[in-house]
Amino acid sequence: MMNPSCNPRRAFTLIETVIIIAFSVSVMIALVLLMYIFTKSSTYEQAIATSSGSATLVMREIELYTLPADAFVLSHTFPGAATYTSTTTSLVLELPSIDSSGYVIANTYDYVAFYATGTMAYRIIDKNALSNRATGTKALSSNISSFTFTYNNSVIPNATTTTVDVQTQTTVRQQTYTDHRREQIRLRNY
Repeated sequence: MMNPSCNPRRAFTLIETVIIIAFSVSVMIALVLLMYIFTKSSTYEQAIATSSGSATLVMREIELYTLPADAFVLSHTFPGAATYTSTTTSLVLELPSIDSSGYVIANTYDYVAFYATGTMAYRIIDKNALSNRATGTKALSSNISSFTFTYNNSVIPNATTTTVDVQTQTTVRQQTYTDHRREQIRLRNY
């Protein structure tokens, strides 16, 4: 005969069941809230990284071509494209052409222009036939909100530095994130 006090099949009471359900619901709510905060934070970080990375890329690309340049050019006509003029919204550079080893080719020049159209920033290159530089147009950014150049001389071919001011903007979930970069860049001989 079996003793009722030693019953190995004891069930949960109603109170224990309610407590377990309440605890489970609390854990689920905490997990959902944690996921929401993580997603929002991640989206914010991505927007900042996109805006900042875009501004940095534009500045580095301008610096890459301005530092070895001989002069700011008033204007240049690029084959298959338009004529670009150095103004407050665009920059045209004359660079010495280079061979496949990176050495300067005497008395030959390549031309590079930087400009923005709407929210897009571009770089275009017109190379000399002897030059090893890649020719063509490259999109640098798709989220430009402001893109300006200021020269240290009102006669642009006599200028030796330009101050580049780039502002990018990214909108995510009705929030706008901006990045602003300003840098003065000199030509190679100054």
